[in-house]
Amino acid sequence: MMKILKVVVLLLSAAVLSVGFAGCGGTEEEVSAGETAVTTEGVGAVPVPQASGVGVEPGQTPPAFVLPDLDGNDLSLDDFKGKVVILDLWATWCPPCRKEIPFLVSLHEEYKDQGLAVIGVGLDQGGAAVMAPFVEANSMSYTVVVGNQKISRDFKVSGIPMTLTIDRDGRVAAKDVGFAPSMEAEMRARVVELLARPATEA
Repeated sequence: MMKILKVVVLLLSAAVLSVGFAGCGGTEEEVSAGETAVTTEGVGAVPVPQASGVGVEPGQTPPAFVLPDLDGNDLSLDDFKGKVVILDLWATWCPPCRKEIPFLVSLHEEYKDQGLAVIGVGLDQGGAAVMAPFVEANSMSYTVVVGNQKISRDFKVSGIPMTLTIDRDGRVAAKDVGFAPSMEAEMRARVVELLARPATEA
């Protein structure tokens, strides 16, 4: 009987911990397998860059891409040169992604005139046909492009939403995987700090 009680206590503890989930698996099929925990690099004040080269870690330059928006127009990160960019890899079927969207909309509306660009990279297998109605229904006023398997590989997506904050010089300032409302204040403070910094590269 005591063994059964111990097992029940352990299971309940695991269930309580899992309630705070904040991320989905990296593919649509994986979401049913469970949720991943939030991981952040550079939450709060913008960290001192530690990495270099091309990649998704703080200090690195994100991999280049050219992706179509929902109207079929090609966009790349170069189109947003000199801006602070929030690059959010997400999907319509991911609950934490949906929770993050109103926050991203609010950031976009508040800071777009100060040099912030928010770009949502949708990873739905159905592409624009699935994403466009969702974007309209959720009043997503920021830029949304249609992602693919290549960008998932290039950005080493293991869980979504994966949100990169990119400075005016085009380098990753912070990476967040997953989302919880408790992250909003720190993410906003990070954006404000980066917007106050001029670009240093010619």
